[in-house]
Amino acid sequence: VTSIDFSNIERVEVIKGPQSATFGRSTFAGAVNYVTRTPGNEYAGRVIADVSEWGGRDVTLSHEGPLMEDKLTYRVSARLYGTDGQYKSNADGGALGEESTQTIQAVLNWTPTENLSVKFRYLWSHDDDGPAAGMLLGTAFSARFGGAGVPANAGPNCYSDGITSGGDGSDTPSDYFCGALPKVDVDSFIAPNTAISAVDQAAFRSNVICDPRDGICRPKLPGAPLRSTSGLTRYQQRAALLVNYDFDSGMLDGHSLDSVVGWSTMRAGWVRDFDLTAAQNFLSQDPVVADDLTVELNLSSPQDRRLRYSIGANFFTADNVTVGNGGNTIWGSDGGVTQRVVAEPDGTPLPEPATLPGPHFFMNAIPPTEGNDTTGIFGSFAYDFNDDLTLDVEWRYQSDDISLSSPSNAGVPNPGGGVVNATYNEESFNSFLPRVTLSYDVGDRGTSWVTYSEGTLPGFFNTDFGSLSEADREQVRSVIPGLSLFNEEEELENMEVGFKQEFENFYFSAVFYMIDWTNLKTRQGVTLTNELGVQRTLNLQLNAGDAELEGLELEGGFSLGENFSGTFMLNYADGEYGTLTCGFSPFKPPITPGNTFGPRDCSGSRPARYPEWQGAVSGTWTDSFASGNWDYYVRVDGEYFGEAYNEEANFSTMGDFWRFNLRGGFERDDLRIEGYVKNLLDDDNYLAGARWSDFSGTFLFAFLYSQGVAVTPAEKRTIGLRVVYDF
Repeated sequence: VTSIDFSNIERVEVIKGPQSATFGRSTFAGAVNYVTRTPGNEYAGRVIADVSEWGGRDVTLSHEGPLMEDKLTYRVSARLYGTDGQYKSNADGGALGEESTQTIQAVLNWTPTENLSVKFRYLWSHDDDGPAAGMLLGTAFSARFGGAGVPANAGPNCYSDGITSGGDGSDTPSDYFCGALPKVDVDSFIAPNTAISAVDQAAFRSNVICDPRDGICRPKLPGAPLRSTSGLTRYQQRAALLVNYDFDSGMLDGHSLDSVVGWSTMRAGWVRDFDLTAAQNFLSQDPVVADDLTVELNLSSPQDRRLRYSIGANFFTADNVTVGNGGNTIWGSDGGVTQRVVAEPDGTPLPEPATLPGPHFFMNAIPPTEGNDTTGIFGSFAYDFNDDLTLDVEWRYQSDDISLSSPSNAGVPNPGGGVVNATYNEESFNSFLPRVTLSYDVGDRGTSWVTYSEGTLPGFFNTDFGSLSEADREQVRSVIPGLSLFNEEEELENMEVGFKQEFENFYFSAVFYMIDWTNLKTRQGVTLTNELGVQRTLNLQLNAGDAELEGLELEGGFSLGENFSGTFMLNYADGEYGTLTCGFSPFKPPITPGNTFGPRDCSGSRPARYPEWQGAVSGTWTDSFASGNWDYYVRVDGEYFGEAYNEEANFSTMGDFWRFNLRGGFERDDLRIEGYVKNLLDDDNYLAGARWSDFSGTFLFAFLYSQGVAVTPAEKRTIGLRVVYDF
């Protein structure tokens, strides 16, 4: 989102519920539609400058106007965004949360006739971020028992609260967190490593990585930036051509034909401290190479008739190679991890095997290429039975063809032993996705409605599983019985009943929804040992169960007199996993007795990071000075995030806090000056949390025995100034 220049956005449409019928794939729970501005036919420019504490800066310059009057207009913009970050690592003093984004956008709009318009959009962006602000709330096993200088032990409490393991002798000896996560002083606790040694940087800059366990050097993913310092390097390009033709005669009189051709590409490299502690134990370099193309054609009838309809087709194709779970890794950079090796870090064979301290350079997986080809036929019709009652039907028939291939790596030694085969796997998924709404107007300004909709998330392959030999696959299936090469589509059925009403100074809406979610997926880590005794960790996904969700959403707004207005929102959500096979978790006995690191049964749990209550309020005062040349305003808004579980097993929680913002300013026709305070009361509750394996141990797979919670700390109170000038 930071790469988006919102000065080019006309409006943002947030649409709740499954939107697969309208927007296609990957709109499982809703859609956010960014509608871009069309350049005007008069020369105009805008400068936006925003400066804030913690080195925050955000400057945008845009200009638009005619190249050919009434025929061809343009809009160009450039944006520089950045922040120095709000936290310092206690491990080495480096900054956490640094961000830098450069964005260039251009739009051309051509209207050769009254009936035809052609719009071309292009975006280029470059992100150069430092390490993110994240930390591990660990246990007594974390950060080498405090030996790294900054202990990560946050005080687990399950044992002291009388919560014990499953009692079958196969659980971990590590304590965990039960109930609300402990609040720590983030400034003195946060300690991921930001400094990377020259030796490690050289390994990350290299086009190959040599595994000392087998002495084999393997090529890295071509095309991805070889980032060698902590943080993210990302390049993105997006282009779109939109053509609209309005018919004004013949049998299609009043109809509109729209076509869209869109293309995007991304190249990224991400280096991070995977263990999130002061122990310099696990560094990862994760590459991404992704390309996609979209083509769509849609015919719409006139919208002022009793019966309205549309019909269209689209095609989407994408290829991506993504490693987000520690692709190229360095273990034990501070020498704290020993490993049996047969070669030097550059691949030179040792006279005989030896057990040596780190650093050790590994390639956790040679990534295959994941492909998606999606073809859809879609349409809609709306019929007004009378002035008050309307039926809207939207539908899409969609065919997803997914593939998993590794021809470019054919013959390359596999980290798990042997060589990578020139494999090609494919699978197809077909679905019909409806959205049906019956609405009834109540009085002049009220509407009630009932909606039924379905959505899907495309099926996908287990990429780490795809290139394994059959013997290795059987070893994995001994931990996860029945694991498949591909996963079925996640499916969602949604039913909602709603009502909205407007009065002169007040409006509100109420929506009750019920959702059935099936084939939901979860992750499971598995350690694989090949015939040479070389171990690697696989990050696998599987269809794990189902869930039922229901809730009530209330939204509204009001005005008191000419000067004061406000908004409010209150959401209640109840959810439960019907059946759920979850990943390895402390204090949950394995489904198969004795399968120490196998799946657990989390049926009946509440979905993770799904609070029961959420809310928001805002109040705005606007007025004019006596001179009449300037207006002023003051706005306060607050958001409430209720308590939510951090993991599917439902042990630890976070949330239950309010966060407020304040802004106020002065404006006239061409100038607005605004001051603001984000997080007005300097609330320090964590923004996010999730169960995280503890990778700071003294041997490679100690993380299997110790679990913690990775948290994102709060954004501190920030004071800033924003100026907008139109010319």
